[in-house]
Amino acid sequence: MPPSELPDAAVPNARTYLVWSLGATVLCFLPMGLVALYFGLRVSRAVASGATEDAARLSRAARRWLIATVVVGVAIYAVIVIVFALLGAFSQ
Repeated sequence: MPPSELPDAAVPNARTYLVWSLGATVLCFLPMGLVALYFGLRVSRAVASGATEDAARLSRAARRWLIATVVVGVAIYAVIVIVFALLGAFSQ
């Protein structure tokens, strides 16, 4: 049965996280962000083809990769700031 014929309660809320993944890719950590974008695009394809279970599973994977991208990116930036502070880059 196509998704348009299913009742509203039967269609899961599969978010793509594409916008967030794009932001995290640009601002945080490129390699992991590209993986998050990939899973977001796969969610879109799964929703378009009516595979709601796959879309929900892929949406969870996209969210996990998005969170990992942000955490790794923030950690890298924190290490960079600490190294610069230890080297005296912020002292006058």
